[in-house]
Amino acid sequence: MCWSPSVSGGILKARDRRRAKSICPRGGSYRARRADRMEQATYFAAVAVPVVVLLIATGWWRIAFAVFGIRRRRMTIERLGFVIRSPADAERVNGILASFSGGFNAMIARPSFSAWMRYCDSLPAVYRPFAHEGAAMGHTLRRLFRYHPAVFEEQMVRPRPGFRYLSYVGLGFWSAMRSHEPQRLTRVVEGLDPLYGFLCYDGYGFKHGFFDYLQEPACLGRFDLLAGYARNVAYQGVGRAFWFLFMGDHDALIEHIRRLGPYACDAAAGLGLAAVFVSPDKLEIALRLGAKLPPEWHDQFHLGMCFGLKARSINDPGQFGRDLARMDREVQEAIRAAIRECDQAEHRVRTDGGKDGYRRWRGRVTRWMASHVQYPLAGIKPLVRGPLNHEPAPT
Repeated sequence: MCWSPSVSGGILKARDRRRAKSICPRGGSYRARRADRMEQATYFAAVAVPVVVLLIATGWWRIAFAVFGIRRRRMTIERLGFVIRSPADAERVNGILASFSGGFNAMIARPSFSAWMRYCDSLPAVYRPFAHEGAAMGHTLRRLFRYHPAVFEEQMVRPRPGFRYLSYVGLGFWSAMRSHEPQRLTRVVEGLDPLYGFLCYDGYGFKHGFFDYLQEPACLGRFDLLAGYARNVAYQGVGRAFWFLFMGDHDALIEHIRRLGPYACDAAAGLGLAAVFVSPDKLEIALRLGAKLPPEWHDQFHLGMCFGLKARSINDPGQFGRDLARMDREVQEAIRAAIRECDQAEHRVRTDGGKDGYRRWRGRVTRWMASHVQYPLAGIKPLVRGPLNHEPAPT
């Protein structure tokens, strides 16, 4: 019978393979499996490598960070146990919590770095600052836990100067979420802007007041390890947190601030800031609250109101002007004068270059307001009417 070479060769090769397996079945089987695995690995590499390169090049690998995101259903006043009775206040705070969570999630899990900016810009003006704060909290995580003060300010602060205060607060919030000891937080602050960097301590205190205080009031004891004015600033953050915790029960709010002893005035400053910052379109809420506070807290509450309104005035100047226009003329005049003094005091402190600038900045504004503005931002005192700090604010 006549066979073609190709057919006979194929049969012989098949016969040789069967003979090899029969002689050494284990070895032959191993070599066959090894060849199959190599073929599969080659195929996988041919498909996977381009995909991995594409994911890295486009940033889509960051979607894996979504597991570290904040689930919005866990960030509600009901889940957090806040005392808020007014439906309007509840809606506002839930909106703030959602915006903060959204800013954080957009920062850590979106392929494009600018995604968090687009997310913030998509929100109403009243919620936008909180999204910036959340984004700042996620900045170090996005950079795979690599923190450098110059990089943080270059990527977070300079592109959005109108939200600069929130950026530093968010960084301190992140440090607290990472359970950093106060000494480590101090190292985080080193190298940041000498005035604004202190806001990291505010964010650190806010987190512990916001998330931890109701379950463990003693958590605030860790602030004892903060040196100098940094400890005061941490308690200012606690005061901001207390506004969220006890917004619907002013008696409880005042009582919990009293328990802070020598730091109650610092908490009152944070309270004043939060009261105007959360509801810039309803300043009457802060004015009514201020009237209920003990006289010894007035100066600091007044200062907090000034700083909160200053922050809102640079977040969105147009919206700030519209909110302010709803107030009486005397109140508008007092607020604008206080903000001008805040700017000028900052400029003077930066110019003199002395130490402890953040404390001195706040001290200057506190003294000016005590002598020039009726509490709480009710108007200019009659005896000092006339030209009030009308020098142009520094840029």
